[in-house]
Amino acid sequence: MAKKPATVGSKEGLGAGIVGLGLLLLLLPSFSQQIADLDFISSDAFAILLGAVYVLSIFVILAGIAVIMAKFKDEEEE
Repeated sequence: MAKKPATVGSKEGLGAGIVGLGLLLLLLPSFSQQIADLDFISSDAFAILLGAVYVLSIFVILAGIAVIMAKFKDEEEE
């Protein structure tokens, strides 16, 4: 039986995207405070954090829709 070459598929890409979103969410409060501390920004950290969470939630919703609509084919099970 010939061994198939290892490639990066859609499942690995999905996993890497989820890890990336997790890292963004982990660092978001610190980044929001650093942005709010800038002299030319007149907003506080809560407003910046709220806007960033809204944007990330839209990304997560779109990613979930993409996963629902994607057709995964696992060649290892064939």
